[in-house]
Amino acid sequence: SKAHENLIALVTLAANSKTFALDYRLIPEHPFPAQLEDALAAYRWLLETGIKPERLVVCGDSAGGNLTLALLLALRDSKSPLPALGICIAPWTDVGNSGDSLKGNEPYDWVEKRMTLQWAEWFCKNESPEHPIVSPIYADLRGLPPIYIQAGDAEILYDMIRDFAEKAQSKGANVKLDVWKNMNHDFQAFSGIIPESDEALQHIGQVISETVSVR
Repeated sequence: SKAHENLIALVTLAANSKTFALDYRLIPEHPFPAQLEDALAAYRWLLETGIKPERLVVCGDSAGGNLTLALLLALRDSKSPLPALGICIAPWTDVGNSGDSLKGNEPYDWVEKRMTLQWAEWFCKNESPEHPIVSPIYADLRGLPPIYIQAGDAEILYDMIRDFAEKAQSKGANVKLDVWKNMNHDFQAFSGIIPESDEALQHIGQVISETVSVR
């Protein structure tokens, strides 16, 4: 989406690497699994060009964070080569939209509960919201590469993101969640305006550098 060009550029600069941004099919015209099909096709194309999977990092925010997790799960289940790292910025981990923060944090966020309910209706036209690839909060994340997550505790998705990370960690998955106080959805996009955004992007760059260099 054109609306995400700024955030993509900021993450690219933080990562100090080349970035491939996928123009995948969107709802409401294209419900699940269209987006996952596009992501799988793009990932496999990158491998076909000669890029080594251990040099790849898959990253997405919000619904793109959901897609990042779905892609990792689909790659694992198909026994395909896995990337070095997954990064999720404020991921939509439960398309069924659980958690008190959906309503409680509405006064502080620019995303509203009614919006997530409409998106879920469009997205889940062909599948249950409790399917583990639709809502990764229900998935077993063992066997995946490391997953690094960022969230703000003032965003409406905060509860589902926290619950997702805690559940994954309790089952032995390699998942790390960093939370910024009083920050709302996709606060990383405001680099140069608020220090928390700069700090979060710096953390993303550090995690990528450390993980990819080790592998």
